[in-house]
Amino acid sequence: MGIRSQNKIKAEAGMASMTDLVFLLLIFFVILSTMVNSGMTVDLPSGKATTKDKSNTKVTISNTNEVFVNDRPVSMENLEKELKLIIEENKTVELRSDKKAEFDYAARVIGIVKQNKWKIVIITKQS
Repeated sequence: MGIRSQNKIKAEAGMASMTDLVFLLLIFFVILSTMVNSGMTVDLPSGKATTKDKSNTKVTISNTNEVFVNDRPVSMENLEKELKLIIEENKTVELRSDKKAEFDYAARVIGIVKQNKWKIVIITKQS
């Protein structure tokens, strides 16, 4: 006999709910990325000088005397080697040192910069 069923089951998933989910995830990550704090938080000493150049290599010393080069942790022994790898055309180093950091760390960074004949800018907050 040639009797066939006219009701066939379709095994397709609806795409509307999938696109809604993708848009919700997109919104979540956009909002989350704007809330993320980039870089280290350092309590800078007060000062009056300003700098306009933003392409400098940044050396940050935290209040626990941890050293960071462009927000990456670096040991004090490897600091000069890391700076030589990063500094190319612009030979300026921004030094951001927390008020509670030991002065010895800042002095050692300044010594490395002067030894290599680079320029140094000491960053302070506006008073």
